[in-house]
Amino acid sequence: MPSNHISTRIYDFLKKFPPFSYLQKAALMKVSESVEVQYFGKKETIFEEDAEINPFAYVLHKGRIDIVKAFEDSTQLIDMCDEGDIFGVRAVLSDKPYLGTAIAEEDSLLYAIPSAVFLSLLEEYPRVALFFASGFASGMPVVREEAEGEFQDMVEEAKTKKGRKEMYFFERDTSVQFMSQEDILIVNPIEDVATCRPTASIQEVAQKMAERRIGSTIVTNDQNHPVGIVTDTDFTRKVTARNIDHQAPIAKIMSSPVHTILPHSTVSEYIIQMMKHKVRHLVVTEDGSSESPILGIASEHDILLLHGNDPAILVKRMLKARSIDKLAQIRNRAEQLIINYLKQEVSIEFVTDIMTEINDVMIHQAIEFSLQRLENEGVERPPLQFCWLSLGSEGRGEQLLRTDQDNAIVYENPSEEWAERAAAYFLKLGAYTVEIIHACGFALCKGGIMASNPKWNQPLKIWKDYFADWIGVPEPMALMHSSIFFDLRGTHGEIALAEDLQGFIIEKIEEGRGGFLNFLAMNTLKNPPPLSFFKNFIVEKSGDNKDLFDIKLRSMMPLTDAARLLTLAENQVNVNNTFKRFEGLKSLIPERAELFDEAAMAYELFVRYRALNGFKNHDSGRFIQPDDLNKIERQMLRAAFGVVESVQLYVKNRFGVLYY
Repeated sequence: MPSNHISTRIYDFLKKFPPFSYLQKAALMKVSESVEVQYFGKKETIFEEDAEINPFAYVLHKGRIDIVKAFEDSTQLIDMCDEGDIFGVRAVLSDKPYLGTAIAEEDSLLYAIPSAVFLSLLEEYPRVALFFASGFASGMPVVREEAEGEFQDMVEEAKTKKGRKEMYFFERDTSVQFMSQEDILIVNPIEDVATCRPTASIQEVAQKMAERRIGSTIVTNDQNHPVGIVTDTDFTRKVTARNIDHQAPIAKIMSSPVHTILPHSTVSEYIIQMMKHKVRHLVVTEDGSSESPILGIASEHDILLLHGNDPAILVKRMLKARSIDKLAQIRNRAEQLIINYLKQEVSIEFVTDIMTEINDVMIHQAIEFSLQRLENEGVERPPLQFCWLSLGSEGRGEQLLRTDQDNAIVYENPSEEWAERAAAYFLKLGAYTVEIIHACGFALCKGGIMASNPKWNQPLKIWKDYFADWIGVPEPMALMHSSIFFDLRGTHGEIALAEDLQGFIIEKIEEGRGGFLNFLAMNTLKNPPPLSFFKNFIVEKSGDNKDLFDIKLRSMMPLTDAARLLTLAENQVNVNNTFKRFEGLKSLIPERAELFDEAAMAYELFVRYRALNGFKNHDSGRFIQPDDLNKIERQMLRAAFGVVESVQLYVKNRFGVLYY
């Protein structure tokens, strides 16, 4: 057993990383005392594919470990572990051979946690189990039906603690190795960056790039801060096309400002930034801004090599689409992208971020097509700014499946002269855009909450009247509208109009001194916890979905409603996403940070389950057949339902709701 001094050092290291950071000091110290410190030199093997398992789960303290898998004619990297990452977990849980080979790519120091100690953490601490469930293999935390032995006995004897069931999870897809919660590889940028000053001549820079056979040069100031970037395409696209003198300064053709990123960023962070800014290069700087020295550069090609799937390519192709059919065809490909991400254990928050970017680009193109159609028809465009509002799950940036549309248009208050013509123009714009989005696979809203409906295509003044009425007289329909429209997000046009509405919401809630929030709290509690008194799933009693479990109504909506309510109560309107709302609430209400952490994890499970169910059945994924769930899946969902119950209890106590 390690000495007290070594145990303390292990404790200090582990407490920085989840799920160990969730443990109380005494529990984590007990784990630390059980750890065996192991050293592996460069290229040494920790375990081999298909070999019998070692009795440990490993945490990387220093160095780098690659997990590789052998194929017929090649070896493929399937995971790369960095400091604090956990690996070898799947084998420990399943008691089956390793799915890949772990190799030390440099001298590495590991903390080996005995498997018995590791398994006890899942048994005793539901939050640790939720951590692994939130990102476990192929998105579906399940146990193999043929699982047997000691682990199966543990499952059968799972006991209730704190109102929740313990959860144990296996991988379903044997082609995927367990990854850390970050789920995405860390990008190591190219550090040998070519730089030049803004005064360097175009010819000089071009020659140096040709000599080094590189595709880009960063233009820097005297402090080595990036002020611009020039790529090989700039010489043909700008110099040749514009007939610019080759002796002109490079500043004449450089792209500026430079888009930058923090060191040690993940592939997911790179992809999102490249998609958001529509760039092919990101410059790594000391503090992630353009006001600090350069450390490296990464290109779209580098990310492609690391990640294998690049949604940025989909985005670029969507932006280049010149027809509705082509736009729809490209958007269809995103479905496979989601499935691939789920199989790769990518976190739901990352997947929703990616899909939000893709959907926003689709909406952008749909609006551009519609504007062009109106111009071709000779319809005069009003001298007014407008903003396309995404609502509901798309407004929250959580839409994985192509469900019903929820959208609207707000435009500047027109003069009396333009009022009638503006209403007609924007209504046509809304109708054309909704039609294109429908062609891209998004169903029309049965309730008519779309920009093609004149009621939801209005100037700013009318929208403010709507919100004032809903907040002032919170009758049932007003509360229903609140659950949809309060999650508004400007996705195209003059975003300040959407921000104006968001600020107006808080202003009106403040004027009511919390009365509206109390009604909203009662509405939040209208759906009880999803289990009956006998711990059975509450299923639909009649209709087409009889005997099916409604995961949206019973599990997801209680958490989205609670996150919205609590965020509004804290005067926050600039964050719509449920994951990010719970994350923000942790700092706003620190005494309940653990509850909000668990709520975010539970919500991720529900979103993942719904997405996988939808892809499996080719529908919205909303209704689940309980009989299709195995025993462990039921236990996992019941544990997450316990979190829903805890969140609702907190809402009930905070807002003094006496019934629901």
